[in-house]
Amino acid sequence: MIGADFEKIEFVVYGLNLLEPMALITDAIMGGLSVYYGIKTLKMKKGNSFYKLWAMFFLFFGIGSIIGGIGHTFYNYFGLLGKFPSWVSGPIAVYFIEKAMISLHWNETLKKRLMFWFNVKLVLIYAAFLFILFFVDNPAKPNLPFLPIAFNTIFGLILTAGILGFKYTQKISVKFKYFWLGILIMSPSALIFLFKINLYQWFDKNDFSHVLITIGITYFYLGLKKLSTGLK
Repeated sequence: MIGADFEKIEFVVYGLNLLEPMALITDAIMGGLSVYYGIKTLKMKKGNSFYKLWAMFFLFFGIGSIIGGIGHTFYNYFGLLGKFPSWVSGPIAVYFIEKAMISLHWNETLKKRLMFWFNVKLVLIYAAFLFILFFVDNPAKPNLPFLPIAFNTIFGLILTAGILGFKYTQKISVKFKYFWLGILIMSPSALIFLFKINLYQWFDKNDFSHVLITIGITYFYLGLKKLSTGLK
């Protein structure tokens, strides 16, 4: 089904009326793997800020995803509030990638300019999120506050892990290819979500996106692991 969503799958556990079991499963797998990658990355070249920043991304993203999955499943009880932790942690997680990738650039002036604008972007994204949340009343589109979060993720990842990753492949090490390859793999998830490409009721746009993102962050981890052994 394209352009529309299936009805949410409902199930009952111990008298609790729950929703979207697959969202809980795919979020848990994606989040669990991300936390695992974060712990492993913390052990790579201890004291190196590049790896520490990437580890923080994995940890923030992973924990946010797990909580987000719980929010989907317990939507009948928490409503949108259950999704807020994953939404709020998203820009911070992406910010860690932005800082990590920019930190390797050889042009100090450009590094400072990029970090300045990424700092501004972070503030604007949260401002837009709060504005939509408190001042835009659209009951038909309860997920509207998520739009600036999604935009921030797409823009930040493409510019840093994508474009800078490709540039570093040419200038620093071919091992940086894993970062922009990860971006290519997860990029369709934005279109899948935007155009509501739902393959099956038990594998909807959220589940499809989660699988692609899981593969993408796995490529990020593989890139870090290979870089930790040397640039060549």
